Amino acid sequence: MYTKAEMSQAQIIKFLQSQGYEVKGYYLNLPAQEGLLVSEPAVSRWTFTATKEGEKQSDKNIYTDVFEREMNHFFREFSKT
Repeated sequence: MYTKAEMSQAQIIKFLQSQGYEVKGYYLNLPAQEGLLVSEPAVSRWTFTATKEGEKQSDKNIYTDVFEREMNHFFREFSKT
């Protein structure tokens, strides 16, 4: 199944908060990547993380990734009914 939705950043954050996540600002540092054909420069930017109680902020819980996991979980539960 393929689903496409257009949501604003505010809607995504509101959804995550309704699921019990705390959304906080996070300074993301990605190191430079040296590849055989393509090299990527280092990237630093502000983004958001979505964490539950007891979780620490990291690049593993960037809010868009957490949102995608939550939506996949939602659709799996939805398809069971």
